[in-house]
Amino acid sequence: MKTILFAKTSHKPIDKQLATNEILKVDDKFWHWDPYRGIRMLPLMTKNAVIGEAGTFNGRDGTFDWVSYTPSVIKDWFEQEIFPWMGSKTRIMALLTPPGIANNEHIDCTLDEVGSRQHKFRVVLQGRTGTLYFKTKEGDVTVPDIEESFIMDGGWPHGMLNDSEELKLTIAAGAPWTGHDSYNNVETLLFREDYILPTELSTYTKK
Repeated sequence: MKTILFAKTSHKPIDKQLATNEILKVDDKFWHWDPYRGIRMLPLMTKNAVIGEAGTFNGRDGTFDWVSYTPSVIKDWFEQEIFPWMGSKTRIMALLTPPGIANNEHIDCTLDEVGSRQHKFRVVLQGRTGTLYFKTKEGDVTVPDIEESFIMDGGWPHGMLNDSEELKLTIAAGAPWTGHDSYNNVETLLFREDYILPTELSTYTKK
């Protein structure tokens, strides 16, 4: 059975405009710069509801909970639609990229985890999904433009160039959730087996 590189889901859609408006109202002091990905990040769900940059790490004891400023439209959508499907709560982040800016090409796991199941859940609230691309031995592979939320393989090197004239805002769910072996509500649009990983994977990891 082929495995997911990129797949769209069939969840009930979130109110993207409302969610975008509410996220962009959050005080700038809660955002931080992530030099690894080249992106501004806003923690929304963290261990023990820790705010700011300290909330981006999963290593502490405790349970995942919403931080104080997370908009209710995002809380409600995840609690009612996404967490029952995921089977657990996990770290949730907002990712913000200005117009004309590229995110660093990277992988969202360690080198020894490449090839294992490293699914990440995403929904683009504002901007184009199709600015995301995967690195392969044959060249870059751009994902399709879709409106739905999606699953991507975070263990495959990827990057993004926001070539639009508006901010790109994405909600991302990552570790410790790594996905499921199978899903009954996704349509796979790109398969891992159709591509070959690029060489020198260490260039896409943290230095």
